[in-house]
Amino acid sequence: MIFEQIAVGGDRNFAYLVGDEQTRQAAVIDPGNGPDLVVRRSGLLGVEIRFVLNTHGHQDHTGGNPAVQRLTGAKLAAFAAGDLPLQDADLLHLGEIEIRILHTPGHTTDSVCFLAGENLVTGDTLFVGKVGGTHDRESALLEYHALHEKICTLPPETKVWPGHDYGTRPSSTVGEEMRTNPFLLCPDFESFFDLKTNWAEYKRTHGIN
Repeated sequence: MIFEQIAVGGDRNFAYLVGDEQTRQAAVIDPGNGPDLVVRRSGLLGVEIRFVLNTHGHQDHTGGNPAVQRLTGAKLAAFAAGDLPLQDADLLHLGEIEIRILHTPGHTTDSVCFLAGENLVTGDTLFVGKVGGTHDRESALLEYHALHEKICTLPPETKVWPGHDYGTRPSSTVGEEMRTNPFLLCPDFESFFDLKTNWAEYKRTHGIN
C-alpha cells in the first residue's frame, strides 16, 4: 500500500494519499489548501487519483476538491454527498485495497474516518492527545459515542492519522491514544463533557499547547 501524509498549510492541515502499488490507483483525502502539492506528489509516485475523499465538509479540508478534480478527473466521495455518496460501513476499492468508511459524527454531522489497512485517517474527530471541537452537549455526546464505539474498538496497533498537526507528533495509534489521551481516559460522558467545557483551564494546568 502507498500511504503518505502531506502537510498542506492552512491551519496545520494534513492531506493524505492512499494508493494500490499494483494498479497505481489512488485517492486523496482532504486536499485542503494544497491541491497542487497533492497532485504533484501523485505524479512523482506514478499513481492516478481516482477519488477525492473528505472527512467532513469544512472548507479547510474541502477547499482543494475542485482543483484536484479538474486536474485529475477524480470523483468526489463524501458522507451522503458528492459523485459517490458514502454511508457508514461502505467499502471503497482501489485495486486490491479496501477503504472502510466509519461515520463518526460530533465535530460535524457528516464527519467520517477512513480505514485503509492499519491506517485510520481521523479528520477532526481524533487528534494526537485531543479530540475535535463540538458546539453543544448533543454534538459532544455524538462524538463521545463515535470515539468509543467506532475508533476505540479497532485494534490497538491501528495507526491514527489526524486532519491537523495539533498534537505533540503527527500521528499516533489507537492503543496509545486510549492510554494517554485525556478525553479517552474519561470514565463517562459527563466527565468527557466537563473536560471539553474546561479544556482551556486543563491545558494551562497541564502545560499543553
